[in-house]
Amino acid sequence: MVDSTLPKEFSVALKGALSLFIVGTHISSLCQPDEALLWLRVCNLLTPLALVFFFFLSGYGLMTQLRLRTLRTPTTSPAALWVGWLPRRLWGLIKPFLFFFLVATFFLFAGHGFDNLSEGLYRFKINLLIWKLGIPGPLTAAWYLLELMVLYAFFYFSFRYVRRWGRAVLLLTALTLVMMLVAWQVPFGYYWLRYPLCFSVGVAYSIYERNIYKQIKKHRILCIPVVLFLMGVYIWSVQTFPNQPVVLILTSHLAYFALPVMLTALSKAWGTTDLFMRRVHDPVGSALMWLGGISLETYLLHMSFVNFFRSPVIYIQSPLLYLVVVYTATIFGAYLIARYLRVLVRA
Repeated sequence: MVDSTLPKEFSVALKGALSLFIVGTHISSLCQPDEALLWLRVCNLLTPLALVFFFFLSGYGLMTQLRLRTLRTPTTSPAALWVGWLPRRLWGLIKPFLFFFLVATFFLFAGHGFDNLSEGLYRFKINLLIWKLGIPGPLTAAWYLLELMVLYAFFYFSFRYVRRWGRAVLLLTALTLVMMLVAWQVPFGYYWLRYPLCFSVGVAYSIYERNIYKQIKKHRILCIPVVLFLMGVYIWSVQTFPNQPVVLILTSHLAYFALPVMLTALSKAWGTTDLFMRRVHDPVGSALMWLGGISLETYLLHMSFVNFFRSPVIYIQSPLLYLVVVYTATIFGAYLIARYLRVLVRA
């Protein structure tokens, strides 16, 4: 029996590190080109991969929980396993969305001054209008939660009514492709098309993890040039997007789907995952675990501070000071919310 290639502590720490890249990218979006610090350029390069991993980890975690429940209660009927499952999962996404939507609305008005309500109302109206583009304004980062709601529903119908998991993955993938087609036709922003298939990849990886890991470990030396090639395609895709023909865009995104599988399995094969698990309580490991524990709050809060500290009320001119203040306010605010207001955020 192969140990999990994605222990819970490792995946939590990974989410903590990846959330920092996403914050940096949105900070960069309000900076001029000549203000782009090295860290912000790194964030811009790695954020698509970070979002790929977030969808991959969501699918992997959901399927792993289902597998464990099935093993623990082998005599329970399939219908009993799913009682109340979808409402609980959807509420687990809707609850933080509602809380941070209110927080983001407060900062939207605060950024234009409460003595200038007409401007705040105008900006709020604009943010409501962009819902039709798949952006749940004013909380622009929450498209991730909306897309996960749809994917959770697809997961439920696929695995609730299809007995064989292999076929259920195929149905999940087909439903996801239909969602992407609809989002493209609406049209929603490209981020609705770029990442959701990685959720299905995570689900499939959880099911076939042992066989995939066995093959990658066996050929781990040969996998190195494959990973380097995939990273090259990924970097080219990020740096040239969207100035590519549609065929090349779709082809290059195949690298996105393969990278989390290859990197996760190779990390285990080369001992990196086990090394982290042995040092999980060291300062670095503890810090990453702590960040991972508040990664949801960090993700949903940071846009409020990104906009607020470059608003008419408070505008931080220095790019370095702006970066430091946004990171500090976001992480400290996320900690306070997770520590004292958890009942309002987490289901």
